[in-house]
Amino acid sequence: MDSLDVRVCRELFHSRTGPLDSDFRRSYRSIARKLRIDEVTIRNRIKRFQQSGFLKGWRLIVNPNLLGVKLTQLWFDVRPPSAKDDLVRKLRLIHGALAISDYHGSWMTLIIMYESEGSAKKEFELIARISNAENLVCASIPFPGCTIDLTPTDWRIIKAIQGNPRQSYSVVSREVGISQKTVRRRLQRMIEERALFAVPSWNPQALDGAIMADLIVFYANPESKADLDNRIVSHFDKFLIWTRLSSIDHGFFNLIIGNISKAKEILTWVKEQPGVGSAFVELVQDRIEVYESFNEPVEKKLAEASISIRAS
Repeated sequence: MDSLDVRVCRELFHSRTGPLDSDFRRSYRSIARKLRIDEVTIRNRIKRFQQSGFLKGWRLIVNPNLLGVKLTQLWFDVRPPSAKDDLVRKLRLIHGALAISDYHGSWMTLIIMYESEGSAKKEFELIARISNAENLVCASIPFPGCTIDLTPTDWRIIKAIQGNPRQSYSVVSREVGISQKTVRRRLQRMIEERALFAVPSWNPQALDGAIMADLIVFYANPESKADLDNRIVSHFDKFLIWTRLSSIDHGFFNLIIGNISKAKEILTWVKEQPGVGSAFVELVQDRIEVYESFNEPVEKKLAEASISIRAS
């Protein structure tokens, strides 16, 4: 994987104005224009990602604020590390589990969706208990405010693209029973209002001659956050795939690097920067996705919207 591959991945994955990509239906032509290369090259690179199994597809994320839920990411160590395979099976069954990253060594991370602080506390305690974790770090995943009033038709469109956010307008039109023009207009409105996001589904095991790494930085002083974020992004630009910088107490940086020594070099540099409270970097071994957990709240909202229409 070369530097252009990294830049293409970054354009597929991330919008700097939000935690995930809200402009997920933009054309490959627009990506080519932004990167100042031809569209054929973009298509060939993405095709290679798909054929190798590195890019498995896309997953739709409905703004949690519309579903009445919150997202949190947990990092924890597993004792003993050999118990990870069995633990993954247990984590997949936890209510609200969305994505599990298995790092080389003893650490793992879990993104979980929850409705209340009380339910979150119970799930966190359960995770700590079944993993025998000696360390557990928790950080919220904030999303932008969203007050758009979604109709039953909007929710049916969302349901139709859950498995493939880039699904063609014609397919969605047939499934929902409305015109392609209406599908396009409603989707564009939901995207512009920050109701919908998408995330590519990666398989880090399919990377050729490279390693996916997660860098997590906690700030000693919130006032230094913006400057520190900018320094990290600038310094590691050629490795950077995506970032999540919306939290006030930490920054998350996903990178593709060539070897383990580069990870050590990155961590050493970050820890030397003024304003860093603590930092760690983990090498991603596998990523297990359970985004079907979003289906339940979407179905619930669709049912509520339909009942509201019949009652009015």
